[in-house]
Amino acid sequence: MESVAAEATRGRTDSPYLAMFELAIIVPVLGYLGLEVPRSWDGVTPAFWFFVAAVAIVDLIPVTGWGGLQLSLSFPLLLAVGIIYQPALATAAALVGSWDPREFRRQIPLFTATWNRCQMALSILAGSALYHVISQGEWTWRRVVPAIAAAAVVAYAVNVLCVAIHTALSRRISIISVLAKMHGHAPVQFLLVYIGLGMFGAVIARFYLLEGLWSVAVLLVPLAFARRMYFRNRSLADRLSEQNTILTEQARKLEELLEMEHQRVDELSELNRMKGEFVAVVSHELRTPVTALIGYARTLQQPQFAENPLMRHEFLERMERQGDRLVRLIENLLTASRIESSQLPLSISQVLFEDLVQEIVEGLAVEPDRIRCSIPKELPALQTDRHLLGRVLSNLLENALKYSPVESPCELEARVEDENLVFWVQDHGIGIQPDDLPRIFERFYQVDSSSTRTFRGAGLGLSLVQDLLSHLGGTILAESTPGKGSRFTVTLPVGGPNPPDDVEAAGRDVSAPA
Repeated sequence: MESVAAEATRGRTDSPYLAMFELAIIVPVLGYLGLEVPRSWDGVTPAFWFFVAAVAIVDLIPVTGWGGLQLSLSFPLLLAVGIIYQPALATAAALVGSWDPREFRRQIPLFTATWNRCQMALSILAGSALYHVISQGEWTWRRVVPAIAAAAVVAYAVNVLCVAIHTALSRRISIISVLAKMHGHAPVQFLLVYIGLGMFGAVIARFYLLEGLWSVAVLLVPLAFARRMYFRNRSLADRLSEQNTILTEQARKLEELLEMEHQRVDELSELNRMKGEFVAVVSHELRTPVTALIGYARTLQQPQFAENPLMRHEFLERMERQGDRLVRLIENLLTASRIESSQLPLSISQVLFEDLVQEIVEGLAVEPDRIRCSIPKELPALQTDRHLLGRVLSNLLENALKYSPVESPCELEARVEDENLVFWVQDHGIGIQPDDLPRIFERFYQVDSSSTRTFRGAGLGLSLVQDLLSHLGGTILAESTPGKGSRFTVTLPVGGPNPPDDVEAAGRDVSAPA
Protein backbone atom coordinates (compact mmCIF):
# COMPACT_ATOMS: atom_id res chain seq x y z
CA MET A 1 0.00 0.00 0.00
CA GLU A 2 0.93 3.67 -0.17
CA SER A 3 3.38 4.87 2.46
CA VAL A 4 2.42 8.37 3.61
CA ALA A 5 5.31 9.02 5.99
CA ALA A 6 7.14 11.09 3.41
CA GLU A 7 3.94 12.89 2.36
CA ALA A 8 3.14 13.67 6.00
CA THR A 9 6.52 15.18 6.79
CA ARG A 10 7.58 16.85 3.52
CA GLY A 11 6.11 20.33 3.25
CA ARG A 12 3.94 19.78 6.34
CA THR A 13 2.12 22.82 7.74
CA ASP A 14 0.70 22.69 11.24
CA SER A 15 -3.05 23.15 11.09
CA PRO A 16 -5.85 22.47 13.57
CA TYR A 17 -7.88 20.91 10.74
CA LEU A 18 -5.03 18.51 10.01
CA ALA A 19 -4.86 17.40 13.64
CA MET A 20 -8.63 16.99 13.75
CA PHE A 21 -8.53 14.84 10.62
CA GLU A 22 -5.75 12.65 12.03
CA LEU A 23 -7.69 12.18 15.27
CA ALA A 24 -10.81 11.38 13.25
CA ILE A 25 -8.93 8.37 11.80
CA ILE A 26 -6.89 7.30 14.82
CA VAL A 27 -9.60 7.30 17.50
CA PRO A 28 -12.24 5.21 15.65
CA VAL A 29 -9.68 2.65 14.43
CA LEU A 30 -8.09 2.15 17.87
CA GLY A 31 -11.53 2.05 19.48
CA TYR A 32 -12.73 -0.57 17.01
CA LEU A 33 -9.65 -2.72 17.62
CA GLY A 34 -10.02 -2.39 21.37
CA LEU A 35 -13.55 -3.74 21.19
CA GLU A 36 -13.29 -6.38 18.45
CA VAL A 37 -9.83 -7.93 18.78
CA PRO A 38 -10.54 -9.51 22.22
CA ARG A 39 -13.69 -11.10 20.80
CA SER A 40 -11.71 -12.60 17.86
CA TRP A 41 -8.60 -13.54 19.81
CA ASP A 42 -9.47 -17.22 19.73
CA GLY A 43 -8.85 -17.18 15.97
CA VAL A 44 -5.23 -16.08 16.36
CA THR A 45 -2.81 -18.82 15.27
CA PRO A 46 0.97 -18.95 14.74
CA ALA A 47 0.29 -18.41 11.07
CA PHE A 48 -1.26 -15.03 11.94
CA TRP A 49 2.00 -13.87 13.48
CA PHE A 50 3.84 -15.19 10.44
CA PHE A 51 1.74 -12.94 8.22
CA VAL A 52 2.29 -9.97 10.56
CA ALA A 53 6.05 -10.57 10.44
CA ALA A 54 5.95 -10.95 6.66
CA VAL A 55 4.06 -7.66 6.29
CA ALA A 56 6.60 -5.91 8.55
CA ILE A 57 9.55 -7.33 6.58
CA VAL A 58 8.25 -6.37 3.15
CA ASP A 59 7.28 -2.91 4.43
CA LEU A 60 10.85 -2.35 5.60
CA ILE A 61 12.17 -3.18 2.12
CA PRO A 62 12.71 0.07 0.13
CA VAL A 63 10.18 0.43 -2.66
CA THR A 64 10.12 2.64 -5.76
CA GLY A 65 7.40 5.27 -5.94
CA TRP A 66 5.36 5.90 -9.05
CA GLY A 67 3.30 9.04 -9.54
CA GLY A 68 3.42 9.83 -5.78
CA LEU A 69 2.12 6.34 -4.79
CA GLN A 70 4.07 3.30 -3.64
CA LEU A 71 2.83 -0.23 -4.17
CA SER A 72 4.23 -2.53 -1.50
CA LEU A 73 3.98 -6.31 -1.33
CA SER A 74 2.28 -5.86 2.04
CA PHE A 75 -0.97 -5.14 0.19
CA PRO A 76 -1.58 -8.68 -1.19
CA LEU A 77 -0.39 -10.15 2.14
CA LEU A 78 -2.84 -8.03 4.10
CA LEU A 79 -5.66 -8.91 1.72
CA ALA A 80 -4.74 -12.57 2.19
CA VAL A 81 -5.01 -12.02 5.96
CA GLY A 82 -8.36 -10.31 5.39
CA ILE A 83 -9.54 -13.38 3.44
CA ILE A 84 -8.25 -15.94 5.95
CA TYR A 85 -9.18 -14.11 9.17
CA GLN A 86 -12.01 -11.88 10.34
CA PRO A 87 -11.86 -8.12 9.61
CA ALA A 88 -10.80 -7.27 13.18
CA LEU A 89 -7.70 -9.49 13.03
CA ALA A 90 -6.84 -8.27 9.50
CA THR A 91 -7.09 -4.69 10.81
CA ALA A 92 -4.81 -5.54 13.75
CA ALA A 93 -2.28 -7.17 11.38
CA ALA A 94 -2.22 -4.01 9.23
CA LEU A 95 -1.77 -1.77 12.29
CA VAL A 96 1.05 -3.84 13.82
CA GLY A 97 2.82 -4.87 10.62
CA SER A 98 2.83 -1.51 8.80
CA TRP A 99 6.35 -0.43 9.62
CA ASP A 100 8.18 2.52 8.14
CA PRO A 101 12.02 2.62 8.22
CA ARG A 102 11.77 6.27 9.24
CA GLU A 103 10.22 5.23 12.53
CA PHE A 104 13.49 3.54 13.51
CA ARG A 105 15.47 6.66 12.60
CA ARG A 106 12.91 8.93 14.32
CA GLN A 107 12.43 10.96 11.17
CA ILE A 108 8.67 11.17 11.53
CA PRO A 109 6.66 12.11 14.64
CA LEU A 110 5.02 9.34 16.65
CA PHE A 111 1.59 10.85 16.11
CA THR A 112 2.08 10.88 12.33
CA ALA A 113 3.37 7.31 12.36
CA THR A 114 0.29 6.26 14.37
CA TRP A 115 -1.99 7.99 11.89
CA ASN A 116 -0.16 6.30 9.00
CA ARG A 117 -0.71 2.86 10.57
CA CYS A 118 -4.35 3.63 11.37
CA GLN A 119 -5.23 4.76 7.84
CA MET A 120 -3.62 1.58 6.50
CA ALA A 121 -5.63 -0.46 9.01
CA LEU A 122 -8.81 1.39 8.01
CA SER A 123 -8.34 0.56 4.32
CA ILE A 124 -7.75 -3.13 5.10
CA LEU A 125 -10.77 -3.12 7.42
CA ALA A 126 -12.98 -1.81 4.64
CA GLY A 127 -11.60 -4.28 2.09
CA SER A 128 -11.81 -7.30 4.41
CA ALA A 129 -15.34 -6.51 5.57
CA LEU A 130 -16.55 -6.11 1.97
CA TYR A 131 -14.88 -9.36 0.96
CA HIS A 132 -16.60 -11.39 3.68
CA VAL A 133 -19.96 -9.80 2.85
CA ILE A 134 -19.67 -10.71 -0.84
CA SER A 135 -18.05 -14.15 -0.47
CA GLN A 136 -20.31 -15.19 2.47
CA GLY A 137 -17.67 -17.68 3.63
CA GLU A 138 -17.70 -19.70 0.40
CA TRP A 139 -14.53 -20.50 -1.51
CA THR A 140 -15.73 -20.61 -5.06
CA TRP A 141 -14.04 -18.55 -7.73
CA ARG A 142 -17.32 -17.07 -8.91
CA ARG A 143 -17.62 -15.50 -5.44
CA VAL A 144 -13.96 -15.01 -4.62
CA VAL A 145 -12.99 -13.11 -7.81
CA PRO A 146 -15.65 -10.35 -7.57
CA ALA A 147 -15.20 -10.24 -3.79
CA ILE A 148 -11.43 -9.73 -3.94
CA ALA A 149 -11.77 -7.22 -6.81
CA ALA A 150 -14.29 -5.19 -4.82
CA ALA A 151 -12.12 -5.43 -1.70
CA ALA A 152 -9.06 -4.19 -3.60
CA VAL A 153 -10.99 -1.25 -5.09
CA VAL A 154 -12.45 -0.23 -1.72
CA ALA A 155 -9.10 -0.55 0.06
CA TYR A 156 -7.48 1.47 -2.71
CA ALA A 157 -10.14 4.18 -2.55
CA VAL A 158 -9.97 4.53 1.25
CA ASN A 159 -6.18 4.65 1.24
CA VAL A 160 -5.94 7.21 -1.58
CA LEU A 161 -8.70 9.39 -0.13
CA CYS A 162 -7.04 9.49 3.30
CA VAL A 163 -3.67 10.39 1.79
CA ALA A 164 -5.19 13.05 -0.51
CA ILE A 165 -7.09 14.78 2.31
CA HIS A 166 -4.06 14.62 4.61
CA THR A 167 -1.73 16.07 1.96
CA ALA A 168 -4.23 18.77 0.97
CA LEU A 169 -4.59 19.90 4.59
CA SER A 170 -0.86 19.79 5.32
CA ARG A 171 0.15 21.69 2.17
CA ARG A 172 -3.00 23.82 1.86
CA ILE A 173 -3.75 22.84 -1.72
CA SER A 174 -6.82 21.34 -3.37
CA ILE A 175 -7.61 17.64 -3.15
CA ILE A 176 -8.04 17.47 -6.94
CA SER A 177 -4.48 18.66 -7.55
CA VAL A 178 -3.17 16.17 -4.99
CA LEU A 179 -4.99 13.30 -6.69
CA ALA A 180 -3.71 14.38 -10.09
CA LYS A 181 -0.15 14.43 -8.81
CA MET A 182 -0.49 11.10 -6.99
CA HIS A 183 -1.80 9.19 -10.01
CA GLY A 184 0.35 10.82 -12.65
CA HIS A 185 -0.72 10.06 -16.20
CA ALA A 186 -2.14 6.56 -15.65
CA PRO A 187 -4.74 6.43 -12.83
CA VAL A 188 -6.71 3.57 -14.42
CA GLN A 189 -3.56 1.54 -14.93
CA PHE A 190 -2.60 2.07 -11.29
CA LEU A 191 -6.03 0.88 -10.12
CA LEU A 192 -5.72 -2.22 -12.31
CA VAL A 193 -2.37 -2.96 -10.68
CA TYR A 194 -4.07 -2.74 -7.28
CA ILE A 195 -6.74 -5.20 -8.40
CA GLY A 196 -4.05 -7.52 -9.77
CA LEU A 197 -2.20 -7.46 -6.45
CA GLY A 198 -5.52 -8.18 -4.75
CA MET A 199 -5.82 -11.31 -6.90
CA PHE A 200 -2.37 -12.30 -5.69
CA GLY A 201 -3.76 -11.98 -2.18
CA ALA A 202 -6.45 -14.52 -3.07
CA VAL A 203 -3.77 -16.84 -4.49
CA ILE A 204 -1.69 -16.47 -1.31
CA ALA A 205 -4.72 -17.28 0.83
CA ARG A 206 -5.57 -20.31 -1.30
CA PHE A 207 -1.99 -21.63 -1.19
CA TYR A 208 -1.97 -21.24 2.59
CA LEU A 209 -5.27 -23.07 3.02
CA LEU A 210 -4.18 -25.93 0.77
CA GLU A 211 -0.42 -26.25 1.33
CA GLY A 212 0.49 -24.33 4.47
CA LEU A 213 2.90 -21.54 5.28
CA TRP A 214 5.83 -22.88 3.23
CA SER A 215 3.93 -22.25 0.00
CA VAL A 216 3.36 -18.63 1.01
CA ALA A 217 7.08 -18.14 1.66
CA VAL A 218 7.96 -19.65 -1.73
CA LEU A 219 5.36 -17.51 -3.51
CA LEU A 220 6.63 -14.24 -2.02
CA VAL A 221 10.05 -14.53 -3.66
CA PRO A 222 8.88 -14.48 -7.32
CA LEU A 223 6.23 -11.94 -6.36
CA ALA A 224 8.91 -9.57 -5.06
CA PHE A 225 11.01 -10.13 -8.17
CA ALA A 226 8.04 -9.54 -10.47
CA ARG A 227 7.16 -6.30 -8.65
CA ARG A 228 10.75 -5.07 -8.92
CA MET A 229 10.87 -5.83 -12.64
CA TYR A 230 7.49 -4.16 -13.19
CA PHE A 231 8.50 -0.89 -11.61
CA ARG A 232 11.88 -0.97 -13.30
CA ASN A 233 10.17 -1.34 -16.67
CA ARG A 234 7.60 1.28 -15.69
CA SER A 235 10.36 3.74 -14.74
CA LEU A 236 12.25 2.96 -17.94
CA ALA A 237 9.10 3.48 -20.02
CA ASP A 238 8.45 6.84 -18.30
CA ARG A 239 12.01 7.98 -18.90
CA LEU A 240 11.82 6.88 -22.53
CA SER A 241 8.56 8.78 -22.89
CA GLU A 242 10.14 11.92 -21.42
CA GLN A 243 13.18 11.55 -23.65
CA ASN A 244 10.95 11.06 -26.68
CA THR A 245 9.09 14.23 -25.76
CA ILE A 246 12.38 16.09 -25.38
CA LEU A 247 13.69 14.70 -28.67
CA THR A 248 10.45 15.66 -30.41
CA GLU A 249 10.71 19.20 -29.07
CA GLN A 250 14.37 19.41 -30.06
CA ALA A 251 13.53 18.10 -33.54
CA ARG A 252 10.84 20.78 -33.86
CA LYS A 253 13.29 23.48 -32.78
CA LEU A 254 15.91 22.13 -35.18
CA GLU A 255 13.37 22.27 -38.00
CA GLU A 256 12.60 25.88 -37.08
CA LEU A 257 16.31 26.73 -36.97
CA LEU A 258 16.87 24.94 -40.28
CA GLU A 259 14.00 26.88 -41.81
CA MET A 260 15.47 30.12 -40.46
CA GLU A 261 18.85 29.11 -41.86
CA HIS A 262 17.29 28.45 -45.26
CA GLN A 263 15.65 31.86 -45.12
CA ARG A 264 18.98 33.47 -44.27
CA VAL A 265 20.67 31.64 -47.13
CA ASP A 266 17.93 32.80 -49.47
CA GLU A 267 18.27 36.35 -48.17
CA LEU A 268 22.04 36.25 -48.58
CA SER A 269 21.65 34.86 -52.08
CA GLU A 270 19.18 37.61 -52.90
CA LEU A 271 21.51 40.24 -51.42
CA ASN A 272 24.41 38.82 -53.38
CA ARG A 273 22.33 38.94 -56.56
CA MET A 274 21.23 42.50 -55.80
CA LYS A 275 24.82 43.44 -55.07
CA GLY A 276 25.92 42.16 -58.47
CA GLU A 277 23.07 43.94 -60.21
CA PHE A 278 23.76 47.12 -58.23
CA VAL A 279 27.43 47.12 -59.20
CA ALA A 280 26.51 46.59 -62.84
CA VAL A 281 23.81 49.28 -62.81
CA VAL A 282 25.91 51.84 -60.94
CA SER A 283 28.85 51.18 -63.23
CA HIS A 284 26.59 51.85 -66.20
CA GLU A 285 25.05 54.92 -64.59
CA LEU A 286 28.48 56.34 -63.82
CA ARG A 287 29.89 55.42 -67.21
CA THR A 288 27.08 57.12 -69.15
CA PRO A 289 27.67 60.73 -67.94
CA VAL A 290 31.44 60.25 -67.84
CA THR A 291 31.43 58.99 -71.42
CA ALA A 292 29.24 61.93 -72.46
CA LEU A 293 31.56 64.40 -70.73
CA ILE A 294 34.62 62.91 -72.42
CA GLY A 295 32.84 62.91 -75.80
CA TYR A 296 31.80 66.56 -75.53
CA ALA A 297 35.27 67.56 -74.33
CA ARG A 298 36.92 65.84 -77.30
CA THR A 299 34.41 67.38 -79.67
CA LEU A 300 35.13 70.87 -78.34
CA GLN A 301 38.81 70.32 -79.04
CA GLN A 302 38.05 70.21 -82.76
CA PRO A 303 38.47 73.68 -84.42
CA GLN A 304 35.17 73.68 -86.28
CA PHE A 305 33.27 73.29 -82.95
CA ALA A 306 35.58 75.29 -80.71
CA GLU A 307 35.27 78.36 -82.95
CA ASN A 308 31.46 78.11 -83.17
CA PRO A 309 29.95 80.00 -80.19
CA LEU A 310 26.52 78.40 -80.51
CA MET A 311 27.84 74.83 -80.65
CA ARG A 312 30.29 75.51 -77.84
CA HIS A 313 27.53 76.92 -75.65
CA GLU A 314 25.23 73.96 -76.38
CA PHE A 315 27.96 71.40 -75.63
CA LEU A 316 28.89 73.16 -72.38
CA GLU A 317 25.25 73.08 -71.24
CA ARG A 318 25.08 69.36 -71.98
CA MET A 319 28.33 68.80 -70.13
CA GLU A 320 26.92 70.69 -67.16
CA ARG A 321 23.75 68.56 -67.13
CA GLN A 322 25.77 65.35 -67.28
CA GLY A 323 27.99 66.67 -64.49
CA ASP A 324 24.94 67.46 -62.36
CA ARG A 325 23.58 63.98 -63.07
CA LEU A 326 26.86 62.47 -61.98
CA VAL A 327 26.96 64.54 -58.80
CA ARG A 328 23.40 63.55 -57.86
CA LEU A 329 24.17 59.87 -58.33
CA ILE A 330 27.30 60.13 -56.17
CA GLU A 331 25.40 62.09 -53.52
CA ASN A 332 22.69 59.40 -53.45
CA LEU A 333 25.32 56.71 -52.91
CA LEU A 334 27.04 58.67 -50.15
CA THR A 335 23.73 59.50 -48.45
CA ALA A 336 22.65 55.85 -48.53
CA SER A 337 25.98 54.86 -46.97
CA ARG A 338 25.66 57.49 -44.22
CA ILE A 339 22.10 56.44 -43.43
CA GLU A 340 23.21 52.80 -43.25
CA SER A 341 25.97 53.71 -40.76
CA SER A 342 23.73 56.18 -38.81
CA GLN A 343 26.09 59.05 -39.59
CA LEU A 344 23.76 61.38 -41.47
CA PRO A 345 23.60 64.75 -39.64
CA LEU A 346 20.52 66.96 -39.36
CA SER A 347 20.82 70.71 -39.79
CA ILE A 348 17.48 72.21 -38.74
CA SER A 349 16.58 75.65 -40.06
CA GLN A 350 13.60 77.60 -41.39
CA VAL A 351 12.77 76.56 -44.92
CA LEU A 352 10.29 78.22 -47.31
CA PHE A 353 8.85 75.34 -49.28
CA GLU A 354 7.96 77.45 -52.32
CA ASP A 355 11.53 78.77 -52.66
CA LEU A 356 12.96 75.25 -52.26
CA VAL A 357 10.65 73.89 -54.98
CA GLN A 358 11.69 76.65 -57.38
CA GLU A 359 15.36 75.96 -56.70
CA ILE A 360 15.00 72.21 -57.26
CA VAL A 361 12.94 72.58 -60.45
CA GLU A 362 15.48 75.04 -61.91
CA GLY A 363 18.30 72.66 -60.99
CA LEU A 364 16.71 69.82 -62.96
CA ALA A 365 17.06 71.89 -66.15
CA VAL A 366 14.02 70.49 -67.91
CA GLU A 367 11.55 72.14 -70.24
CA PRO A 368 9.32 74.66 -68.41
CA ASP A 369 6.12 72.76 -69.13
CA ARG A 370 7.40 69.36 -67.91
CA ILE A 371 6.78 70.18 -64.22
CA ARG A 372 3.61 72.01 -63.18
CA CYS A 373 3.81 73.38 -59.66
CA SER A 374 0.80 74.48 -57.62
CA ILE A 375 2.18 75.73 -54.31
CA PRO A 376 0.09 78.09 -52.11
CA LYS A 377 1.97 81.21 -51.09
CA GLU A 378 0.60 81.18 -47.53
CA LEU A 379 2.44 77.98 -46.57
CA PRO A 380 4.19 78.31 -43.19
CA ALA A 381 7.95 78.07 -42.88
CA LEU A 382 9.17 74.56 -42.15
CA GLN A 383 11.56 73.63 -39.36
CA THR A 384 13.56 71.00 -41.22
CA ASP A 385 16.82 70.21 -43.01
CA ARG A 386 16.78 72.14 -46.27
CA HIS A 387 19.37 69.98 -48.00
CA LEU A 388 17.73 66.65 -47.12
CA LEU A 389 14.24 67.89 -48.04
CA GLY A 390 15.68 69.12 -51.34
CA ARG A 391 17.04 65.62 -51.93
CA VAL A 392 13.55 64.21 -51.34
CA LEU A 393 11.98 66.61 -53.85
CA SER A 394 14.75 66.07 -56.38
CA ASN A 395 14.47 62.26 -56.29
CA LEU A 396 10.66 62.29 -56.48
CA LEU A 397 10.66 64.69 -59.45
CA GLU A 398 13.44 62.81 -61.25
CA ASN A 399 11.56 59.55 -60.74
CA ALA A 400 8.34 61.08 -62.11
CA LEU A 401 10.12 62.55 -65.13
CA LYS A 402 11.95 59.28 -65.87
CA TYR A 403 8.79 57.16 -65.96
CA SER A 404 6.65 59.67 -67.89
CA PRO A 405 6.52 60.35 -71.64
CA VAL A 406 8.29 63.50 -72.80
CA GLU A 407 4.99 65.11 -73.80
CA SER A 408 3.37 64.27 -70.45
CA PRO A 409 3.80 66.83 -67.64
CA CYS A 410 4.36 66.00 -63.96
CA GLU A 411 2.48 67.79 -61.20
CA LEU A 412 3.72 69.00 -57.82
CA GLU A 413 1.13 70.32 -55.35
CA ALA A 414 1.06 71.06 -51.62
CA ARG A 415 -1.28 72.02 -48.77
CA VAL A 416 -1.31 72.24 -44.99
CA GLU A 417 -3.22 69.67 -42.91
CA ASP A 418 -3.30 70.24 -39.14
CA GLU A 419 0.37 70.78 -38.24
CA ASN A 420 1.75 68.94 -41.25
CA LEU A 421 2.78 69.96 -44.75
CA VAL A 422 1.39 67.53 -47.32
CA PHE A 423 2.77 67.60 -50.84
CA TRP A 424 2.57 65.11 -53.67
CA VAL A 425 4.19 64.41 -57.00
CA GLN A 426 1.88 63.04 -59.73
CA ASP A 427 3.02 61.59 -63.02
CA HIS A 428 1.05 60.17 -65.95
CA GLY A 429 3.48 57.49 -66.97
CA ILE A 430 3.53 53.69 -67.04
CA GLY A 431 2.38 53.22 -63.43
CA ILE A 432 3.26 50.37 -61.09
CA GLN A 433 1.76 46.89 -60.96
CA PRO A 434 -0.03 46.01 -57.66
CA ASP A 435 2.43 43.16 -56.96
CA ASP A 436 5.41 45.52 -57.27
CA LEU A 437 3.92 48.40 -55.27
CA PRO A 438 4.82 47.06 -51.77
CA ARG A 439 8.48 46.64 -52.78
CA ILE A 440 9.26 49.90 -54.55
CA PHE A 441 10.82 51.39 -51.39
CA GLU A 442 13.27 48.49 -51.00
CA ARG A 443 16.86 49.41 -51.59
CA PHE A 444 18.15 48.53 -55.07
CA TYR A 445 14.74 47.15 -56.07
CA GLN A 446 13.60 48.02 -59.58
CA VAL A 447 10.28 47.14 -61.16
CA ASP A 448 12.04 46.26 -64.42
CA SER A 449 15.30 44.56 -63.48
CA SER A 450 16.02 42.95 -66.85
CA SER A 451 19.16 43.74 -68.77
CA THR A 452 17.09 45.31 -71.54
CA ARG A 453 14.93 47.53 -69.35
CA THR A 454 13.92 50.89 -70.79
CA PHE A 455 14.36 53.00 -67.65
CA ARG A 456 17.82 53.15 -66.17
CA GLY A 457 18.74 53.82 -62.57
CA ALA A 458 20.46 52.36 -59.52
CA GLY A 459 17.26 51.56 -57.63
CA LEU A 460 18.15 53.94 -54.79
CA GLY A 461 15.84 56.91 -55.37
CA LEU A 462 12.61 55.85 -53.61
CA SER A 463 14.47 53.91 -50.91
CA LEU A 464 16.54 57.01 -50.21
CA VAL A 465 13.39 59.17 -50.13
CA GLN A 466 11.78 56.94 -47.51
CA ASP A 467 14.94 56.88 -45.36
CA LEU A 468 15.37 60.66 -45.58
CA LEU A 469 11.72 61.26 -44.64
CA SER A 470 12.07 58.93 -41.68
CA HIS A 471 15.11 61.01 -40.70
CA LEU A 472 13.03 64.19 -41.01
CA GLY A 473 10.03 62.76 -39.13
CA GLY A 474 7.84 62.39 -42.21
CA THR A 475 6.12 59.61 -44.15
CA ILE A 476 5.43 58.76 -47.77
CA LEU A 477 2.51 56.97 -49.42
CA ALA A 478 2.54 55.52 -52.95
CA GLU A 479 -0.55 55.09 -55.11
CA SER A 480 -0.49 53.88 -58.68
CA THR A 481 -2.67 52.69 -61.53
CA PRO A 482 -0.89 50.70 -64.25
CA GLY A 483 -0.89 52.60 -67.51
CA LYS A 484 -2.17 55.83 -65.94
CA GLY A 485 0.62 56.94 -63.64
CA SER A 486 1.69 57.11 -60.00
CA ARG A 487 1.26 59.52 -57.14
CA PHE A 488 3.63 59.87 -54.18
CA THR A 489 2.25 61.77 -51.18
CA VAL A 490 4.60 63.09 -48.48
CA THR A 491 3.52 64.20 -45.00
CA LEU A 492 6.06 66.31 -43.13
CA PRO A 493 5.66 68.00 -39.70
CA VAL A 494 5.85 71.78 -39.94
CA GLY A 495 7.54 72.01 -36.54
CA GLY A 496 10.31 69.65 -37.54
CA PRO A 497 11.25 66.14 -36.37
CA ASN A 498 11.25 65.24 -32.70
CA PRO A 499 14.87 65.76 -31.59
CA PRO A 500 16.74 63.23 -29.49
CA ASP A 501 16.70 63.71 -25.70
CA ASP A 502 20.24 65.04 -25.62
CA VAL A 503 19.51 67.89 -28.06
CA GLU A 504 18.69 71.08 -26.18
CA ALA A 505 17.57 73.28 -29.05
CA ALA A 506 16.51 72.98 -32.65
CA GLY A 507 19.00 74.04 -35.28
CA ARG A 508 21.92 72.06 -33.89
CA ASP A 509 23.57 69.41 -36.08
CA VAL A 510 22.59 66.02 -34.71
CA SER A 511 23.23 62.49 -35.86
CA ALA A 512 20.26 60.16 -35.67
CA PRO A 513 19.71 56.64 -36.99
CA ALA A 514 17.57 56.20 -40.06
